[in-house]
Amino acid sequence: MTVTRAYPETGLKVDGPNRITVEFFASTGCRRYAELGVYRGDTVLGVAEVLRGDGELHLFDYEDRVADVAARLRADGHDNVVEHPNTRRLMDSYNWSLMRVLAEHAAPVFDYVYLDGAHTWAHDALAFLLVDRLLVPGGYLDFDDYAWTLRHSPSMNPAAFPDVERLYTDEQIDARQVALVVDLLVRLDGRYEEVVPDKVFRKRGLA
Repeated sequence: MTVTRAYPETGLKVDGPNRITVEFFASTGCRRYAELGVYRGDTVLGVAEVLRGDGELHLFDYEDRVADVAARLRADGHDNVVEHPNTRRLMDSYNWSLMRVLAEHAAPVFDYVYLDGAHTWAHDALAFLLVDRLLVPGGYLDFDDYAWTLRHSPSMNPAAFPDVERLYTDEQIDARQVALVVDLLVRLDGRYEEVVPDKVFRKRGLA
C-alpha cells in the first residue's frame, strides 16, 4: 500500500474539510474532475481555482444545487462547468446521471472523482461501480467522511430527521456506510491502491 502525505505542499490556502481534497487534487495534474454531491460548491470552487479554466468540472446533485453551484462558478469566471442534475424524487439520484454519462461515452471520461453524496450503501455502492467504469486508469477516487453514520449526522440523525427510522434499520443507522463501500468494494479490488488513508484511492494503470 502506498500512502501519500495528506497535505501536499501546493501553496494553496484552503480552509475547512475541503482542504485535503483540493490540495491533493492540485498535486495530481488531473483535469477532468467530477463531484458527486456538490452541496454549496465549496470543494469544487477550490478545484476550479486549481484548474484556472482548464479541463472540466462535472457537477452531480439535485437540480437546484447544481444550478446554484454552476452559477457561482461561472460568476467567478469558471466556464468549464458541465451540469448533471437529478430530481428530488425518491428513486432518482446521481446514479441515474452517471448512467447517462456511461451510455454516452465508450471510454472513461474522468480522471478524478470526489464522492460526497448520500453516504449510504444503497446509493454509493452502485456509485462506485459506475464511477469505476468512468474513471481512467491512473485516475483517483476520493471519498468524503469515511467514519460518517446516520446516527451522528447533525441533519440525518433520528432526532433531527425522524423519518430516518422509517427509512433505515437500526443497524443501518449505526453503520459507517461510506466505510463499508471503501472496505468491501474498493480495498478488496486489486486495481485500486490507497494513497491517502481512508480517503483517496488510485486506479492502477497509466493515466
